[in-house]
Amino acid sequence: MLKSIANSTTGLRAHQQMLDVTAHNLANVNTVAYKERLVSFQELLYRDLKERRLPVAGHAVRPPSSGRGVALTATAASSRAGSLHFTGRPFDLALEGAGFFRVTRPDGSHAYTRCGNFFLDAEGGLVTAAGDKLGITLDRPAKNDRDENIDLSALIITPQGEIFIPVPPPQPEKETDARSAAENKKKEEKEEPPAMEKVGELPLYRFANPQGLLPIGGNLFLPADASGQPREGQAGEDGFGLLKRGFLETSNVDLAGQMVNLMRGQRAFQAAARSLTTADELWAQTLNLQV
Repeated sequence: MLKSIANSTTGLRAHQQMLDVTAHNLANVNTVAYKERLVSFQELLYRDLKERRLPVAGHAVRPPSSGRGVALTATAASSRAGSLHFTGRPFDLALEGAGFFRVTRPDGSHAYTRCGNFFLDAEGGLVTAAGDKLGITLDRPAKNDRDENIDLSALIITPQGEIFIPVPPPQPEKETDARSAAENKKKEEKEEPPAMEKVGELPLYRFANPQGLLPIGGNLFLPADASGQPREGQAGEDGFGLLKRGFLETSNVDLAGQMVNLMRGQRAFQAAARSLTTADELWAQTLNLQV
């Protein structure tokens, strides 16, 4: 009887954890680049019942065994990509394919994320909403006669991760006659695109098993033994995805599937609770037996 109570308790605990994971997925349905968590169950080791007076058939008898219940053994992030949502913000980046951004946290450690809603800080670098710095180094462009303060808000990031900035043309010399002034005016009316200067690159990182990454909150992940060490690369090369500027990757949570999991978890939790109640009632009747 005590074994029945213990088995029912494991079912309650495992399915309570399943409901917690499902609720977490539903709560993050609008979180940028969130990957829904998938749960895995596993039956616990069996134990021998060791009953007495087993029948003898002339050979060794295998004693009957009983299971110990169930346990939730792992929660892994789904590898399914979310859809891309257009925002129009110049520093919103979405990864179309494999890869992670690397950010530097305030304590100097590195973490990895697919959440690409970045902002420009006072130093001209890109940071997350929490202030973690994106792993890039921007080289300040060479100044010319007209350019005293580079406008870093005009950064342009290509799908291959190259970072450019428009460089204003040099200031023309003072005009000596009306003819030269008219010629310069005609040149300006042509609206020629400004010259672009490369100021840096945005590297991406991959893992042998992305589902083995350790989530730490804030859309951040840390490498673990199951994920392997990060491998650096360039967007669009060697299996890495491309960058889409002005887009964000949405959550990949399947609402219909999560509602089904919620109902399954509730029914399984109720079944384990009913089993526990029945075992407790039988145990109480056994204790109240009178000889």
